[in-house]
Amino acid sequence: MDKSKIHFVLVAGFSSDHLEAMGLKKSLEKKGFSADAISFYGDGYIDDFTDLKISDCIANIAEFINGRAGQYETVFGIGISLGGALLLEHAKSYNNLKGIASIGTPLKLKNRVLISFGQKILPLVYLFWRRMQKIKRLRLNPLGATNMMIEYLETGLPKNLDYIKTPVLLLHSKKDPVSDYRVLPKYLNLISSKKKRITFFDNGNHVIDHDPDLVVKYALDFLEINVRK
Repeated sequence: MDKSKIHFVLVAGFSSDHLEAMGLKKSLEKKGFSADAISFYGDGYIDDFTDLKISDCIANIAEFINGRAGQYETVFGIGISLGGALLLEHAKSYNNLKGIASIGTPLKLKNRVLISFGQKILPLVYLFWRRMQKIKRLRLNPLGATNMMIEYLETGLPKNLDYIKTPVLLLHSKKDPVSDYRVLPKYLNLISSKKKRITFFDNGNHVIDHDPDLVVKYALDFLEINVRK
């Protein structure tokens, strides 16, 4: 497969910017591929998440992927946590990704009691947090989008998984402290893709120990992309 015709769209997880996906971008570029790293809310940067809607995120990511699909013959997606979930969401409506690798897919959140407590106290800290969020170098988590994100993961993401026909690889650590790996076989079975796989890791964390080279290796193997020049 001609590398010049291949492009990767890399979507970061629930973070204020795209930097979480830069390791994947650098790893792919070292192998001769082109790639973009974008945030869970799309390309560019925002510093106020108060009114961000999941529909905005889905639409922005779709616009970006559709644009790249018009430029490259083959486009693949790799997403981290929420980013992976949003790539799966994209595949419910579009078939212009040739494959998706999702890391730590949050199909069931752990520590739900703790999360609920955090949601209750969020209004107490958010006024201050919202002001500090505008200081880009702090890279504060986008707390303003917390409720939106949780509602989407629990009610939106599990719906219509059967619409997905894109090849799907789920990469997940059994020690992931954020999302429960045990539900993945159930949900993967709902996906209509002819080619789909789960790879579990006995060690690691929510993002597989921040090891982009390892993630890229498994993704390229699954997508059957030969990295030899």
